[in-house]
Amino acid sequence: MNSDFHLGANTATTPGPLAHVHVLVTRPVMPASRTAQRLAALGATPYVFPAIIIEPPANAAPLKDALANLSRYHAVIFVSPSAAEMTLAPMGSAPIPLPPSVQMFAPGPGTAEELHARGVIDVEIPTTSFDSEGLLELPSLQADVVAGKRIAIFRGNDGRELLREVLEIRGAIVDTITAYHRRPPNTSPTGLVELLRAKKLTAVSAMSSDAISNLMRFVPVDEHAMLLGLTLYASHPRIADTAARLGFRNVVTTEAGDTGLITALLSKP
Repeated sequence: MNSDFHLGANTATTPGPLAHVHVLVTRPVMPASRTAQRLAALGATPYVFPAIIIEPPANAAPLKDALANLSRYHAVIFVSPSAAEMTLAPMGSAPIPLPPSVQMFAPGPGTAEELHARGVIDVEIPTTSFDSEGLLELPSLQADVVAGKRIAIFRGNDGRELLREVLEIRGAIVDTITAYHRRPPNTSPTGLVELLRAKKLTAVSAMSSDAISNLMRFVPVDEHAMLLGLTLYASHPRIADTAARLGFRNVVTTEAGDTGLITALLSKP
């Protein structure tokens, strides 16, 4: 089976509070597997369809240079769990140690958790919203702190420019480093279509707007009605807006990460 497409179901024999939930997980493979394990531990049946594939950058030289010279930075920002994974421990390799003098930032608890798993414990996250806007509200990223300081932003090949633009306006010297390349899957989602036709799915988890857009492109038009009728759990209002625009009729905005998804699923009657 092509690694772009994997369907995995819960094989636990003990019923849990989410035994009625059959959820499609659309995250990239590594974080999706962890999400699926957490859902299965609560009795849910998770099916993994990575609607975004994460690969090393085509040109790894800027990433290698940045990692070899991390001590020159005042602060480092990882914009996503994939940025943390592909920067510090790409494809399961041993984690790269970070200088203790450098301040570490993440846009939310999911990315912070990924950093913690790789030995980066002291990570600052927003207190207002778990996104770039929330990061920019932090006192430690205001102009009186970052002016003249060098900051690295590790991100994907199509990252938002807001962080860089605002930090540069505030006087920081910002290096944006591509830590990974994002692309849609190549594999035809035959197994997913079969699940939709058999009405085995009850929900979709989306932690990226691109994941929803890719999912809609890969599911045949004839099956769109079944897909759009599922409850979609979006981990950010921006993702929820994308889902609603694409036609999902029941969109639930959750808190960030696996915790937000599970809390919302447990709260549903």
